Amino acid sequence: MSLKSFDDFCAKMVNNEPIQKKEILDERQSIVRSRITIRALWAFIIMAVVNLLVMECGPQWCESWVLSTAIFGAIAYLYWVSANARQGSLFGINGTSDVAFQAVMLITDGILIPLLVCINGDNADFFTNFFVRNGMISEYFAGTFSCVLLMISAIVMVVNIRKSKRENKNR
Repeated sequence: MSLKSFDDFCAKMVNNEPIQKKEILDERQSIVRSRITIRALWAFIIMAVVNLLVMECGPQWCESWVLSTAIFGAIAYLYWVSANARQGSLFGINGTSDVAFQAVMLITDGILIPLLVCINGDNADFFTNFFVRNGMISEYFAGTFSCVLLMISAIVMVVNIRKSKRENKNR
């Protein structure tokens, strides 16, 4: 970072100006995005409550309660991304930089978290019980599956970013 850009950065902080640009949505995009967000949240809440009832009253299907909920969160986020991409409200009118940053972070997390889990596998039977352990889905598989779902969301974002840039270039 050069001294001039550092001075500009400090001036923005002192003057209480936003350092990063906010995503600007038009009215239609705001309405569509809020409706999709409400649907995704309701889907997550319903899946989490049903999961809670099954895990508490019925047979426990996953070793970890948190990671089973993470799977449902990743499913709801994948729905949110794909529905916004389909309706044209995934990006704001000021560009795709915010979504591109999210996609990079999701891809990085999707690669690093399963690698860290594999490296830190404490059990000697880690690879033999990766999918099922004690008659339940193992926590390693549940964590990896939720990361894979988040990476799929990131891939949907990247595909739509490229499509949007191609359309803007053709104009």
